Amino acid sequence: MLSSQNIIIDIKQGDRGAFREFFEDFYPILCSFANKYLKNPNQSKDVAQDALVKFWEKREEFNDIRGVKSFLYVIVKNNCLNIIKKSSKSVDMTLLKEFESESFYKKNIIDLETFRMVRNAVNKLPDRQKEIVELSMQGLKNPEIAMQLEISPHTVHTAKKNAYRKLRETLKDKYYLLLFL
Repeated sequence: MLSSQNIIIDIKQGDRGAFREFFEDFYPILCSFANKYLKNPNQSKDVAQDALVKFWEKREEFNDIRGVKSFLYVIVKNNCLNIIKKSSKSVDMTLLKEFESESFYKKNIIDLETFRMVRNAVNKLPDRQKEIVELSMQGLKNPEIAMQLEISPHTVHTAKKNAYRKLRETLKDKYYLLLFL
């Protein structure tokens, strides 16, 4: 994957491959963000896709990843709030006020950005370590992982230990963000 800054420059210049790479990285995050508001995966996918299309259409206006992320999150938030307001004549005003609050918005962005950083770090692990960490994140215990992968529990333990060491090293500069979870 290109660096965040390089990918934005390439997208700005109309590089569809760079946009596809960016789309694949951010689309699931934006879907999840939209779903915090809508509680409807299909609508959330549409909102996320619309936001990314709007970014592509306005790509020449952006110079850095922070501006792009801010744009995307605001577009998704506003589109979700509009859907909620239009979808029901009896909108729960308390819930709507919570959704419109800056704290709800910021908390969800922090959660999702942290998830994205961890996911990217896990994806950089060697295949076996990545597979073991993903199964562990699904709640499986070492003996269950060993049985599923047909390896010894000791191998699982060692691979997991090495993977977590690599993750700590990769995420060390972002540790302060992980404290918000």
